Amino acid sequence: GGNAAPYQQQQQQQQQRQAPSRDYQRYQANAGPPPAQSAPPPQQQHMMKKPPPPAAPTTPAPPPQMKMEMEAPVPAPAPADPNNISNALNASLNLEDEAARNAITRELVKKFVSDIWNRGDLELIPEVCSPSLRFNGSVGMDRVGHDGFSRMVTTIRDALNDYHCEIHSMVVEGNKAFCRMRFTGRHTGPLLGYEPTGRQVAWMGAAEFTVKKDRILKVWELGDVKSLEEQLSGN
Repeated sequence: GGNAAPYQQQQQQQQQRQAPSRDYQRYQANAGPPPAQSAPPPQQQHMMKKPPPPAAPTTPAPPPQMKMEMEAPVPAPAPADPNNISNALNASLNLEDEAARNAITRELVKKFVSDIWNRGDLELIPEVCSPSLRFNGSVGMDRVGHDGFSRMVTTIRDALNDYHCEIHSMVVEGNKAFCRMRFTGRHTGPLLGYEPTGRQVAWMGAAEFTVKKDRILKVWELGDVKSLEEQLSGN
């Protein structure tokens, strides 16, 4: 019994040494619990996370209207209209026929002027002119047929030596030709009631030609006879 008191006293002193001091207890009470570890900011979290793999590209679906057009079957070509083909063929043939007629008319007029009138080749009259030819001219009387026309050409060429007709322009429409011409010659024989003077004369004129069956059927010639008479009378 006498040793119990000192032992208890030693135990109390040891517990006091192991227990935290009052100052430390007050520090812990004021400091509160230790701060928890804060999470990294969002940007750092994004950098820390592994990016997901890229999505596979997808083809957008066409709009409904385009889808219907894509799925609609291609219509078969319409059968050719035989009437349209026939009309096109006829039009082409008509153009060819018109070009051929124009060429024939132009060639006949050139021969009529250059070969018959300018060169006096009367043997070409049956080849160029119709047997029913009718020539209405300003100089001399009207002539009908090959013989009448041949005599007229001879009369004019005898009255006007070196007679020449120059075509300045020609318009051809199928079997019709329209010419603007200039006539020249040396007055060497009676003409329009005037005796020959040997002087040179010239006058303008125009003519309409009608072709039928590849021959000249009608000629209507109109010359500036007043100008010609003034030159003949002046001489």
